[in-house]
Amino acid sequence: MKNQPGGLPHASVLLVDDAPDNLRALATIIRRAGLVPRPVTSGRSAIEAAVVDPPDLIVLDVNMPEMSGFEVCRWLKQDERLNDIPVIFISGLLDAADKVEAFRVGGADFISKPFDEAEVLARINAQLRLRRLQSQLVEYSQQLEQRVAQQVQVATASQMATIFALAKLAEVRDDDTGQHIERVQTWSKLLALQLRETGGRAAQLNDLFIDTLFQTAPLHDIGKVGIPDAVLLKPGKLDPVEFSEIKKHCALGASTLEAVVRRYPDNQFLRMGIQVARSHHEKWDGSGYPDGLKGDAIPLPARIVAVADFYDALTSRRCYRPAFCHDETSRMIHEGNGTHFDPDVVTAFGTLGDQFKRIRHEMQASG
Repeated sequence: MKNQPGGLPHASVLLVDDAPDNLRALATIIRRAGLVPRPVTSGRSAIEAAVVDPPDLIVLDVNMPEMSGFEVCRWLKQDERLNDIPVIFISGLLDAADKVEAFRVGGADFISKPFDEAEVLARINAQLRLRRLQSQLVEYSQQLEQRVAQQVQVATASQMATIFALAKLAEVRDDDTGQHIERVQTWSKLLALQLRETGGRAAQLNDLFIDTLFQTAPLHDIGKVGIPDAVLLKPGKLDPVEFSEIKKHCALGASTLEAVVRRYPDNQFLRMGIQVARSHHEKWDGSGYPDGLKGDAIPLPARIVAVADFYDALTSRRCYRPAFCHDETSRMIHEGNGTHFDPDVVTAFGTLGDQFKRIRHEMQASG
């Protein structure tokens, strides 16, 4: 609106009437009240004037040649730039049916001819005040949404920082090179984006899914906090008992997150985190652990993280073996196509192989 803050003066009122005497009388009343009259003599002229410079309010005669006031109002209400402008109909012939039609087409009020100056101003001022209050309400709502969004962003950042710190705590116990979870994050996101482009899963792999996957990928090994050092850091091949012990990290990580979800059941971030933590060692042919899931029964986030984690684990030096090169690791991933890994994810990896190698080199150099 063009109103001065705290008052109604200088509001623009478009006056539409094919009778010059009525226009002059209305313009005099409007001007005397400190408002700005904009008189036009036809419906088409009213539409043109409103489009060029939208007024704060329209006083619209019902009975006019070429276009009636009802037709003009219908046209205005179909234009999203103009449909919130209040329209007051004015006529000397309005019966009950006409008044109903006036409201049906979007009118806010009506004035009967011959009109009284006090009534005209009272009805115009009431609509201008109402519009100003509505504008203030919209502005307040927008400000409130911004504040809430900022608070959610701060809370989310705090949550992510806490969870990332816990994931780093698990990582530091058995990662000799550092930045394992950062690399798995990055590669998981790249794989998901590539799957969206070529794997026919565009609906599932939306922006929210991919962003949540990026945030939850660090949780895949969070259960290792509960594995004894003697097993986790053993410099050699694990015996069957020790291997059974280390496999428990999947269920341990998932159960820890499940305890949190019981308190916050609507947290989709944690729900995906449970899938990643529990199922990233499942295999496409059903020979993985802890649940022996097979094929599409394995949650998609876990199938994506499985490839990213496998690539980083093999290309990283461990206390019990040296790092494998990119080419050897890539060969093993492709050999696991359809047995260890989801074929679609392996295909995506094949497209991204050079990017994996480059990111591995860059992050290792900066770490």
